[in-house]
Amino acid sequence: MSPDQEDARPVDLTPKRWQCCHCGGTGVDSHGETCPHCEGLGFC
Repeated sequence: MSPDQEDARPVDLTPKRWQCCHCGGTGVDSHGETCPHCEGLGFC
C-alpha cells in the first residue's frame, strides 16, 4: 500500500432515512389506512 492509501478515511455508506411528513412516522394515515406516501414504512 502506498502512504496515500494508508491515510484515507473510510467512506460512510449508511443509508439516510427521513421520517415521513405525511403520517409522522407511524405508517398509517388519519383514517387508519396504510400511508400511501411511505407505503406503511414510516420513513421515505
